[in-house]
Amino acid sequence: MANLNTAVVGLDAVEKGHAKPETLNISWSPRDRVAAARKSRRFVLEAVLVRVAEALFEFVLSMAQLPRFKPVRSAWNSNTSRAEKLGDVAAEALGSENYLVAGATLLIHWRNRVVHPRSRASLTRQQIERLRAASGEIEQSFAGLSVDRLLNDFEIGQPTLKDISSLIAMSIRTAREVDKAANFLSNEDLDFLLEHYGLKARIVEIETQTTPTKRQASVLRMLQSAAPGLVEAYSRLHADTTRD
Repeated sequence: MANLNTAVVGLDAVEKGHAKPETLNISWSPRDRVAAARKSRRFVLEAVLVRVAEALFEFVLSMAQLPRFKPVRSAWNSNTSRAEKLGDVAAEALGSENYLVAGATLLIHWRNRVVHPRSRASLTRQQIERLRAASGEIEQSFAGLSVDRLLNDFEIGQPTLKDISSLIAMSIRTAREVDKAANFLSNEDLDFLLEHYGLKARIVEIETQTTPTKRQASVLRMLQSAAPGLVEAYSRLHADTTRD
C-alpha cells in the first residue's frame, strides 16, 4: 500500500506542474500533464491490482498443499478457475459467508479483466449479495467505501484508488485469516512451505555458516524477514537444543 500511495503522490505532483529533475535522464514532455498523470495513475492501479492478485493466488496454491486442504484440492481439475480455488480454500478455513472472501475474489476477477480484455469474469449472485449485506460494515471498515460504487466501477472497468486499496486490504485480511485458521502446522506442512518458498536452501546455508549456538536465532531472524507466518511453527518444531 505504501508503494501505491507513493506513486499516486508523485503523479499528483506531475499533474500540478512539478518539473522533471535535470538529473533524470529520460524523455518526458507530455502535451497535457493532467491527462498524462491520470493515464499513468490508471496504469499504476491496474499494475498493482495484477501484482497483488498474483501474490494472493500463489498464497492460495501454497495453502492448498497442506494436508487439511487435500479434500478441497482433490476436487479441482484443469477447468477450476483461480477464483474458485480461492473460494474453496477460504471457505474450508473461514466458512462461506465471510465477505472478505468475496472482496478478494473480486480482486482476482478484476485482474482477469485487466489481463484478458475479453474476460467477463464476475462474482456470483451470492457473492454480490454477501458484499451488499455487509455494506455498512464495509463502509465503516474501509474509510467510506461504497459497495455499490465498487461493483459499478468493476463493471465499467474504471478502478479508483479507493477501490483498489480497499480490495488489497480485504485480500490481505483474507490471507491472514486463512493463515491463522491453518496456523498450527505439522512438520510435514512446514517442510512443504519452506521448500515452496525456497527457504530450505537458505536455512542450509545459515546452518553451514553459523555456529550451533547461533543457528536457531539466525534462522528465526531470516524467517521473520522472509516468512513471518512460519516463525511460530519453526520455533515449535525445531526447538533450540543447544541451550539447557
